[in-house]
Amino acid sequence: MNLKSLAQHLGISASTVSRVMAGRGDEFRIAKETQKHILDEAAAMGVRPDELARSLRLQSTRTLGLVIPDISNPFFAALARAVERRARAQGYTVLLADSQESAEVEAECIRMLVDRRIDGLILAPVGGESAHLKPLISSGLPLTQVDRVFTSLKTAAVVADNFAGACEAVRRLVKLGHKRIACLQGREDSSVIAERVRGYRAGLSEAGLRFEKRFLAGGEHSLAIAREHTLKLLDARPRPTAILALSNQLALGALEAVRERGLEIPNDLSLIAFDEQPWASLLSPPLTTLAQPVEDMGTVAVDRLCELIKRGGKPSRKALTTLPVRLIERASIGPKKKD
Repeated sequence: MNLKSLAQHLGISASTVSRVMAGRGDEFRIAKETQKHILDEAAAMGVRPDELARSLRLQSTRTLGLVIPDISNPFFAALARAVERRARAQGYTVLLADSQESAEVEAECIRMLVDRRIDGLILAPVGGESAHLKPLISSGLPLTQVDRVFTSLKTAAVVADNFAGACEAVRRLVKLGHKRIACLQGREDSSVIAERVRGYRAGLSEAGLRFEKRFLAGGEHSLAIAREHTLKLLDARPRPTAILALSNQLALGALEAVRERGLEIPNDLSLIAFDEQPWASLLSPPLTTLAQPVEDMGTVAVDRLCELIKRGGKPSRKALTTLPVRLIERASIGPKKKD
């Protein structure tokens, strides 16, 4: 059965049925009872609107694009889930793409999504180079950056307070008596890592401790590289008494290295990791983490993008939204032992 047949069955004009099925009942001041009656009968009889025809008529596909760097990373998987949940509540479908930590793949993903006529894009950029994003900005497509951002691009953006989180972690370790605190970082050209390293250094400075370049290790979002660099830190003399790992994957690499050297946490080394994960409390000992508000980040990113779509893609003056990070203390940190 089509819309015309449904209208005849209900004894209601075809235009009224069409407007209700297109979600425009309120716009045309159609009574709520009438709208409900039409939708209930349509559902019972299996009548659906022609989405393609409606999208062409309204110049909207009710579809959002989402590009993240690594779907296998639990943080980005949780972010994607939060975005999809909020978008669905707002009446949108989400098309997801994984850029695989590659700017080239990222550009390809964006072209594919634009060809699908998305209404707006949520992007967690790989980092480093942003030249391929500038034509996107010029096109006027509503865009919201999330987690990693290019501050030079005039778009809406949603981030966690990475600086404050890292600073708080160092502050807590110093309070426990630690002075040789190492930092295990990911890609240096990532805005997230840059802010966390800045917070790490600020925490050291606040405590009157000198930053030592040898204690800033890593450089990739890789468990294997994190393990390799942690082994070097543990073999150094004097070695650090605490490590701040700037992501959950980096923390897992550090834990592998600690196990290989036959050391114990926190007796031989205290460890704090960015990103709270369901398994963090199940480790032995349970892992101290800096919990990012990933659910809120996804929700706010969708809300900001929907606002942009309504305004035709122009970001407001308060384009950057920064959400707080929370330290969850567990048994992976403890007082510094005597050398």
